Amino acid sequence: MNALLIVAVCTLFSSTIAVDMSAVQPYDLTATLMFLQEDTDSDGYLTVAEIDAVFAKYDQNGDGRVSRREYTTMLCDANPALYQISHYLFDAYDVNHDHHLEVEDYEGFHAKMEVDGDGLVSQQEFVTYWVALFEDIETQEAQHVHGNSHEHGHCPAAGKR
Repeated sequence: MNALLIVAVCTLFSSTIAVDMSAVQPYDLTATLMFLQEDTDSDGYLTVAEIDAVFAKYDQNGDGRVSRREYTTMLCDANPALYQISHYLFDAYDVNHDHHLEVEDYEGFHAKMEVDGDGLVSQQEFVTYWVALFEDIETQEAQHVHGNSHEHGHCPAAGKR
């Protein structure tokens, strides 16, 4: 009887709720649409200033820093289906791992996408980076790296719709 209980407990704790990636599939199309939206001057490249402007939208209290709560709440309000993914994305953006997003993180994130050394993120660089990031989120989940550690409550906006 004790062996069955141990197996049941181990099964319970080893299971994970898979992140639903369907809201961002196909990945290349989602990444392309994101690029087109964020390339505000439509020149085919993202500058550091354009990346900074994207993140500034998430700073709800105007303190120059974006908390996990600010980021996930804003994404949840925009699309509740993205709530689970938002925690993984926050971690990817938090380049210095200090649990807040600031200019240093935005510029570091820009540098992660910019691979050819010209200081600009082309559409191809952007799409390539994002497809790999989305696939990595799937892989992390499949390997139980994150598991439920990013399930900080629920998306309040989901109940409003």
